[in-house]
Amino acid sequence: MRIQVEFDENGASMIESLKNKTGVSTYKDLFNNALALLNWAVQQRESGRAIFSADEAKKEYREMQMPALEYAAQNRRRESAA
Repeated sequence: MRIQVEFDENGASMIESLKNKTGVSTYKDLFNNALALLNWAVQQRESGRAIFSADEAKKEYREMQMPALEYAAQNRRRESAA
């Protein structure tokens, strides 16, 4: 499948920054990694799990909030109730 996407200056800058930070050399690899992470996160939310980032030294935890993930979780609950 071929997809063409346009990004504004901020989006393009973020993509380049992510490529540099992760050592990913191609846009294809960057987006494949991003899709793999999103797919995993959707599966976790569909299973009723929350996704957290933890700083164990400080005992600080943050739950990931993302509308697409919440939609997947709610959609799964609706399907289960039907």
